[in-house]
Order: sequence, then C-alpha cells, then structure tokens
Amino acid sequence: MLTFAVALKDKGVPVPEIAKKLTIKVGKNAGKSPSVASLYRALAEAEAATVDDGLPLRPKPVRIRRPEDPLTPEESDLRERLQAQPHPNAETRS
Repeated sequence: MLTFAVALKDKGVPVPEIAKKLTIKVGKNAGKSPSVASLYRALAEAEAATVDDGLPLRPKPVRIRRPEDPLTPEESDLRERLQAQPHPNAETRS
C-alpha cells in the first residue's frame, strides 16, 4: 500500500486524494481509508528510510536490451573476459 502511495505521490497526486484511494486491511479501522495525517507520516518515514539505507523505495526502470542491439563497450569487455576464462566444467585430462 505504501509503494502504491509513493507512486501516486511521485505522479503529482495530492496526498488527500491518495488517502481516499487506500483502504486499511486489518485492525479496528479495517475497510476505512487512512487519515491524511497518517499517510503524510508514513510517506515521511518511508522517505527517511530510503535516505538512511541508501536504497530506493522502488527500483528505477531499466531498458531491456534486445539481441539485435549492439553491445556497449562495458558489455564487450565483459564478454571478452568471460570467454578468456576456462570453462568451470571442463575436465583436464592427459
């Protein structure tokens, strides 16, 4: 629920509108929307937690490389280094 709230906030949706879209799942307030104050508090705590551990609350989107796309210099270097290593399952026999 918090990830959904952060995503909506990042899109510019006002916090009071986000609170109306959420539903508490358990507890004495189950089935109700959280208060705006509670949502602001949860969003602030989530933001502080991401600053503390350095990890984003949600991953950044990446571009998926297609087989026909040219390799970047880093990918080419990695491919060369991997191909130069002996295969781990290769048996050495005399």
